[in-house]
Amino acid sequence: MGLCLGAQLLTTRSEEGVELGLGWVDAVTVRFDPAKAAERLAIPHMGWSDVKAVRAHPLLATEEAEPRFYFAHSYHIRCNDPDLTIGTATHGYEFAAAITSGNVAGVQVHPEKSNVFGMRLLRNFSEMASEPHSVASA
Repeated sequence: MGLCLGAQLLTTRSEEGVELGLGWVDAVTVRFDPAKAAERLAIPHMGWSDVKAVRAHPLLATEEAEPRFYFAHSYHIRCNDPDLTIGTATHGYEFAAAITSGNVAGVQVHPEKSNVFGMRLLRNFSEMASEPHSVASA
């Protein structure tokens, strides 16, 4: 599982430079685009935002209402296949906040700064990783 920048490294490339990413997820890392936002868009995106599950996945399973996570980033992931996105957040516009591809997962959030929500996310990943087919069976 990649966290924040680690999630971005899972993609094929980034607008931030010329080096290739790991390519483990069919996605690219792009800079936030102020032209897509209805209001003035502060970059970097820093602070707390809700993460909305777009499809059921054990990584985002929670008992807490309205999961909120801490973010600190200027770039975000854009998946070429929308089915790879399991959770979204909004900063001027909606973006992929949680992705999976096979047994690879990435989250744009900082779980270590996200209180009970971050602890739940890390616990979910730990439990998934210890299961016989890991994330691939999820």
